[in-house]
Amino acid sequence: MANVVNNIGTNYVLYYNIINYFKTIMKNHPSIQRVSYGDNFALDNDEFPQYPLGNVIVTNARFGEKFIKFQVQLTIADKAKDKNNESIGVYNQQEVPFYGTDDTFDIHANTLSILNDLLAYTDRGVNAFDFTSEPSAIPFKNDMPNGLAGWVCTFELEVFNQANICDTGVVLAGNSLEIKGVQTDC
Repeated sequence: MANVVNNIGTNYVLYYNIINYFKTIMKNHPSIQRVSYGDNFALDNDEFPQYPLGNVIVTNARFGEKFIKFQVQLTIADKAKDKNNESIGVYNQQEVPFYGTDDTFDIHANTLSILNDLLAYTDRGVNAFDFTSEPSAIPFKNDMPNGLAGWVCTFELEVFNQANICDTGVVLAGNSLEIKGVQTDC
């Protein structure tokens, strides 16, 4: 894809930065026409949307001692269109290798390729977080409104949590921090 970009200066522990990272790389992908955030069932509510579209949502966050693990879901979808091979005889006859009633096969191939680009760039192009699980993608067709088809990919990212309990804004009692009966020197 592109050159490796060092993003260590960005605090990816912040929820907004995780969302903005994926929205940015999807907007910069040459095949994605529209990017959104939120619930998959809110996709494609515009009157005249552009396709293919990308959507990102963080579905879970788990806190460790020095990290936060975010479960992220990327959806890449396109509108399934009917194929009508209405050519007659030698006039503009087409051979369609994967002929069917619509172009779902092509949509699945293209959207999986887009997901592969996004995941490869995230895995190799960003030093601020790591995959802690293998991304898992599931194809869909007509599971979403308006006849969309594509892939939903779920994965977990681990982000270094640089928060220091002494810098949290909690009021100190002398030189110690008291949390639920535990005394910690700062």
